[in-house]
Amino acid sequence: MKSLYSLLVIALVSTFSFNAHAVYFNVIGACSERPVHSGSFKTDLDDSVGKISMDIFDFNKIPYAGTEHGMNSIINSPVGLDAMEVISDSKMRAYGWCFSINGVIPDVLASEVHFSKQNDVLTWFYAYSTYDQGVWTDYCVPSYKIKSSQFCK
Repeated sequence: MKSLYSLLVIALVSTFSFNAHAVYFNVIGACSERPVHSGSFKTDLDDSVGKISMDIFDFNKIPYAGTEHGMNSIINSPVGLDAMEVISDSKMRAYGWCFSINGVIPDVLASEVHFSKQNDVLTWFYAYSTYDQGVWTDYCVPSYKIKSSQFCK
């Protein structure tokens, strides 16, 4: 009986040890490329980046509003009209949160992406997209590159 128990414990430890990995994360705000939050997080790589992001934020008590699909607000960032910057009568910037994995910005929602290996780096960063004369001219440009006075005092 004791050997059966030992085998069961070894099997369980092996199962969970191979699936639990650590990913690294950064949260970069509007005004500086220096992360306001960073660290590592042990997780199951089978979960989506969106699910793991929510787990990271919950565990680290980082305020956010969003779902597994994407984030509307992190660290109490503005949303809606408060996240718009009017440049002129034909140009504006819309601000929000983008993410990258190992420096690459996926073209899909966070719920559709999975980490590929242990030690992947997830970065959520406050960014903007520019709407100029009826055309979106860019997207997910880190906002710290222009440091808009609307967000950076």
